[in-house]
Amino acid sequence: MTTADGAASTSRRPLHHDRRGYLPEGRKEIYDAALSMLLFRRDRERGVYKSGSIHISEAHHIQLIQKLAYWMIRNGRSEMDRSDAVDLLGRALPTMPKVAEQGTAEEVYRYLLIRSGLLREPSADSMDFIHRTFQDYLGAKAAVEGLDFDFLIGNAHLDQWEDVIRMAVAHARPTERTRLLTGLIRRDDVSGHGMNRLHLLAAACLEHATELDPAVRAEVQQRAAALIPPRSVDQSRALTEVGPVVLDLLPGPRELPTDGETALASEEASSEAQLMADEAYFTVLAATRIATDAAITVLAQYRGHQDPRVRTELVRAWSRFDTDLFGKEVVAHISEENIYFPVSNLRELRALHSFGGRSRIKVSGEFTTVDFVNSCRSDRLTHLWVEANMGGTWGWLHNFPNLRSLTIETLMPRIDVSSLAQVLSLRTIRVPEVTVVIGRDRLPPSMEVVRERLSGI
Repeated sequence: MTTADGAASTSRRPLHHDRRGYLPEGRKEIYDAALSMLLFRRDRERGVYKSGSIHISEAHHIQLIQKLAYWMIRNGRSEMDRSDAVDLLGRALPTMPKVAEQGTAEEVYRYLLIRSGLLREPSADSMDFIHRTFQDYLGAKAAVEGLDFDFLIGNAHLDQWEDVIRMAVAHARPTERTRLLTGLIRRDDVSGHGMNRLHLLAAACLEHATELDPAVRAEVQQRAAALIPPRSVDQSRALTEVGPVVLDLLPGPRELPTDGETALASEEASSEAQLMADEAYFTVLAATRIATDAAITVLAQYRGHQDPRVRTELVRAWSRFDTDLFGKEVVAHISEENIYFPVSNLRELRALHSFGGRSRIKVSGEFTTVDFVNSCRSDRLTHLWVEANMGGTWGWLHNFPNLRSLTIETLMPRIDVSSLAQVLSLRTIRVPEVTVVIGRDRLPPSMEVVRERLSGI
């Protein structure tokens, strides 16, 4: 989950009750409603009235706080010295006589801190926002009102400006959106990677552009279409380098039209199916390397995909994400046909057990044999791949009565397989092609030792 998505989710919970069950749609509308709730409406609707001599209107309240937000953004700060905040408010008050006549800059600062619900003091000498997204949202509003578009465009290639740019597009008027978006896609002072990022950021901004010149919208979409969906490893890698902004743009899996919709020739249908499978694989390849909660939403769309490359990439990515969330949303739903499920820790192994076990497991982390036996569904396991050190003997595998294949991926020059004679169900033992095998003569004729180059899962 991105920072902005996290804040939006957090905002929705109190809004659901505050707005009597109505949930606003769209990020800007959510933040508008959250600000209104935090600043004024909650107190008013509950009959809670502000005490003291200072009474600042909602419009002036927002104007003052957004000045603090934009100063922090322009100066690359997540915190602001308390003295700087008071000084900035002091310089703003002469433009707001109705506020200035009610108190000093220090008194107005204290009022904003206590009543806004947006500000806090992490220490006696500093101030920040309760969530970075509110800072970006209000800072973007100040930038648009100040017509600071060239400054926004000039910083758009920087990661920390992503949400500021999106919110600026949301706040802007139609002609201002045209200026912002064309400025993003026509910048020529950045590297190829930077240009890709700007084109994708512009495309991500379109959801906030409720009114926009159709020609500008088409140009932005055309630039993004050259990058999404990815159709090669290089394109996938390029999207990964751009970062989380691409997650909002990555599509779900496409499906071939049914016979009733379009009659494709057999060869054409086969070619189209391969293209769609490639797009799915390279999309998953990009998303799995942007290891945020927001990526899980994208990847969950592919959990039912049948292409083995897609399924393999999804299970490989498990260790990059939260074990329980990714496991429940993605891994639990993946078809296990002919792929190994890698486990790098005990939590993942226990999660697989809770999903009903899997027939093919690859051990890629350190386990004791006792932990593995106690946490793995003994009746399900038929194929085991071990690339971690699990001791020098293998008799413990007799606890898995249906185990037929064992792959031992090791850097050791020799491996003793004699203890595998106790695993009566075993039929194939795979080892690296350069490994010297000891104890083969003690195995029953039903077991075959295969030395080969081991790769993949």
